[in-house]
Amino acid sequence: MNIKNSIKINCKNLGIIVFVSIVCLSNLGAQNMSDLQVYDESVFSNEDWLINNQNFIANIWKSEDEKSIVMSNGIISRTFRITPNAGTTSLKVLSKQEEHIRAVKPEAILSINGFTVNVGGLTGQPNLAFLYPDWLSDLKADPLSFKYTGFKMGTPEKRFDWKQVRHTAPNVSWPPKGVKLEMNYQLTDVLPEDLIALAQESNIGRKAIYHDDFSTMESDWSIRTSKNHERSSFFNEGKPGEIYTPNNTAVFAEYKLPKGTGLVETSIDAGTDVSGFWGPGIALVWNDKTIKFNMRPGNESGSKNTDAWRFTVFDGKKENTRAGGKDNVDFDGTWFLRLRIEGTKVYCEAKPKAGKWKTYQIIDFEKEVPEPLAVRIGKLGKNASGEDHDVPGELVRLTINEFSAYGKIDENEVQKIKSKLSDLQNLVVSVNYELYDGIPALSKWISIKNNSNQPVKVDQIISEYLGIADHNPYGGYRGREDLKVKPNIHFETDYAFSAMAANVANHQTVHWGTDQDYVTQISWIQDVPNTMRIYPDNGYHVNVAAGESFESIRSFMIPYDSYDKERNGLAQRKMYRTVAPWITENPMMFHITRSKWEDYTNGIDQAAEVGYEMVNFSFGSGFKPEDESEENYTKMKKYADYAHGKGIKIGTYSLLASRSISAMDDVVNPKTGKPGGFATFGNSPCLESEWGQDYFRKMYRMFSETGFMTFTHDGNYPGDVCASTEHPGHDNLGDSQYKQWKRLTDFYKWCKSQGIYLRVPDYYYLSGSNQNGVGYRENNWSLPRRHQLIHTRQNIFDGTWESTPSMRWSFIPLAQYHGGGAAATIEPLNEHLDHYEMMLVSNIGMGIQSALRGPRLYDTETTKAMVKRVVGWYKKYRDILESDIIHLRRADGRDIDYMMHVNPNLKEKGFLMVFNPTDHVIRKKIKVPLYYTGLSNEAVVREQEGTQKSFELDREYEIEIEVEVKPNWYNWYVIE
Repeated sequence: MNIKNSIKINCKNLGIIVFVSIVCLSNLGAQNMSDLQVYDESVFSNEDWLINNQNFIANIWKSEDEKSIVMSNGIISRTFRITPNAGTTSLKVLSKQEEHIRAVKPEAILSINGFTVNVGGLTGQPNLAFLYPDWLSDLKADPLSFKYTGFKMGTPEKRFDWKQVRHTAPNVSWPPKGVKLEMNYQLTDVLPEDLIALAQESNIGRKAIYHDDFSTMESDWSIRTSKNHERSSFFNEGKPGEIYTPNNTAVFAEYKLPKGTGLVETSIDAGTDVSGFWGPGIALVWNDKTIKFNMRPGNESGSKNTDAWRFTVFDGKKENTRAGGKDNVDFDGTWFLRLRIEGTKVYCEAKPKAGKWKTYQIIDFEKEVPEPLAVRIGKLGKNASGEDHDVPGELVRLTINEFSAYGKIDENEVQKIKSKLSDLQNLVVSVNYELYDGIPALSKWISIKNNSNQPVKVDQIISEYLGIADHNPYGGYRGREDLKVKPNIHFETDYAFSAMAANVANHQTVHWGTDQDYVTQISWIQDVPNTMRIYPDNGYHVNVAAGESFESIRSFMIPYDSYDKERNGLAQRKMYRTVAPWITENPMMFHITRSKWEDYTNGIDQAAEVGYEMVNFSFGSGFKPEDESEENYTKMKKYADYAHGKGIKIGTYSLLASRSISAMDDVVNPKTGKPGGFATFGNSPCLESEWGQDYFRKMYRMFSETGFMTFTHDGNYPGDVCASTEHPGHDNLGDSQYKQWKRLTDFYKWCKSQGIYLRVPDYYYLSGSNQNGVGYRENNWSLPRRHQLIHTRQNIFDGTWESTPSMRWSFIPLAQYHGGGAAATIEPLNEHLDHYEMMLVSNIGMGIQSALRGPRLYDTETTKAMVKRVVGWYKKYRDILESDIIHLRRADGRDIDYMMHVNPNLKEKGFLMVFNPTDHVIRKKIKVPLYYTGLSNEAVVREQEGTQKSFELDREYEIEIEVEVKPNWYNWYVIE
């Protein structure tokens, strides 16, 4: 079994070790290296942090030469060289002595006020495959980066308030215990001319001469199309710049340039173009010469480019198909290309959207570059000749988005940069890290303090950038992304949405990438995933007022110590329990489908009678939380008061994003300028429209004034952007996603401060959500009851590898749901009592609360007695039933299926749940792995409340027990 392999790898061969903290936290508040003690990695003892983590205390040390700062908790360590600038030089898993850092990168990258500037970092590393310690003293500071100025040490701070008003896991702590390191940076010793090198906007230091966004086609342009196909065009459905033509044909627009032009720039979406010489690009034209710079998304055969060379430059004499050397970039998004004239040279430069300009070739004229006569943009052809290939190829679509021309460097414009430089020099950039006690998890975020007297615009923050050691690299993956094995480190952020799994929910922030500066890697085309960058794809694009501060999203990292799925999942679950402890709240909740007074009071009375703790008005109940009438508010308060009198907390359901409000309030499609046709759920209101802002005002008021304490927030915000410029809460497309996310998460954080329990079918745990769905197909609750049982346990087995049981909810349809009729529903409850109990136990026996949905909890005294008995059983063993799950045998309907809860800190170390889906008794011996119970020699096991029996653990930390389960029933075993 996998669990056995984990034990062997982590406990025997590697020798799990625990760091014994020999330095107390007396240096909290330290700001000088003299305040820190020297780091000593050599003091260890034999213990596994997943069994006993009490001695793994996070702290901050210095290196013996006082040139490095070390964060360590005995499980992992991160080391920062702080001279001549600061950068991460080590990230180590201590039990394996596994080093993850191969190359030093900047600690962050800011795109601010039109400039892209590194924060920290060290240059001059001779080989990016590894980092010799003796190289450290030779590394240099980038003169155009923010420089390290000092540090502060403290303890983790609350990201927001959490009012604890209900049962949680034992010994939770908020804020988490651990240590915080703040490293500060400022921009110094930079001249105005230097900023031009950092500028990512081509107008810095230059006057704008011409701009065309191709909303219409100006008469100044002349168009060349191919004669090889009648549909060859620079227009598509009337839209200029949308090229439709065979792959290997020339279609471009030409513009006569005014004198004084010093830079031309275009932005391109390559679309389906897979050409090489005929790839989209930009050219400058003189009487005796034409030069061209173009993308190479493919080749003339119509195949995608799988080589490492992605750009072509024609210098007027010959084509260089390897311009810039190996640079295995991705052309799936928008790219910017420009030709920049400086003295005797023309610089061919490109960058992806939100990226950084890179020079791919410099064309030397060996004399002052004469005034160019014209510019061409589009598919230019070999040697920029405008001629077609003999084999035109298939039709392709691509888009030229816009074009700009600028003058040469202007001294008056350079002087204007001085104020921009002053603004940047008055910023304090703080890079913050938190390392937690007892777990291998580290958090990081950037804060920017604007000490200037002007607002600054923050467009993007790359808040984490690591050059990570290759993990199972290979020379070529034949275009198969799924074959690339990423390093064994888990990353996620609080900017996570539109999924029920962490890796999917973080797809827009967690970016494994390649390192094109790493020229000694095994892959000839340099496509090994060996860098990590954390940033939101759509950026921030927010203004930070003078005197104000801004924080980036937060990232969370776990360097794993194993490749075992269960062990890594346990590590992730431990992280959530530490950095988001509200996820351990797990109230027993009934979703009532009727809101009439007599139906409601009956539901409250029944919940109180059997031991349920919350009642939530379900969708379809007729309850309207957005109704602000005095009558509705009086009704809500009356309902809440009645429930509170019975010891029950109540709440409601609201649908957020998966609906349409109006053309004025819905998110606007950036392609059409109108709502519809692109949102995740088809249509969605913009949360920063007038409706969106008013919706949240209503929700704040409703929860403040009614006494409601639980909220099921359905159809949640999935990250839809909005191109409106009329909505009051965001400026345009650029800031729309971040502003909507912040609107929603600020509300969730407020809910946490009020003690409001949040069920959200999305990955908002780190922003205050308590529960997400376990992962189920809603139509499956319309299947026959017997089918539902297997699906329930399969869903729980599959949905709890990375989640604690309390982080997930399942579903029990007491009444009909999506159809299925009598065969699918439990009502009448007393007629399906065994199935009702099996559904309850299949869920709460695994620590999973369900959306138990219907008009009532029981219909007879017999039904009531069953529900009360099961609830009482759950509450008796609640702490162990809400502990982490070890996945043993997935339900398949053919044999018993079983899972086990483990918690080495409780009296009950393990709790084994066994289910029999067949029509006959099953009696058999099974092996039970007990390593994660913390037991090492002897286990005492009892069947239900029966007689205890002792078992000796073998050296695989397993015992063999005989289980017996009745047909279509369950059994359980307590391990102490």
